[in-house]
Formats: sequence, structure tokens, C-alpha cells
Amino acid sequence: MWKANKGAIIALLLGLASLAGAYFFLCRSDKQLAEQVLCAGICILLFVVASVNWYLARRGM
Repeated sequence: MWKANKGAIIALLLGLASLAGAYFFLCRSDKQLAEQVLCAGICILLFVVASVNWYLARRGM
């Protein structure tokens, strides 16, 4: 599993780390905005990584 999905797993970890940093940065000023950014960011991150991974898998077939 690691060999096939290494790029996607690394992209998810980096994306989640950057979203966590943005959340903690925004949480000091506006908690509701921080939660909205985090929720939207997770959805966008999952969609983009899954789409790219699907495209690369289809191209390789």
C-alpha cells in the first residue's frame, strides 16, 4: 500500500499539517473562522488528492 499511495499519503500529511498551522494561527483571533477554514480545507484537500490519485491510476492502466 505504501508504494502505490506514497505521494498521496505525503500530500495528505503535508496538507493536514498546513491546515493545523492555519487553524492555530486563526484560532487566536477568530475561532469560528478558524473552524470554517479547517472544514473547507479538509474537504478541498481530500477532493484534490483523491482526484489526482484517481487520474494517475487511470493513466497508468
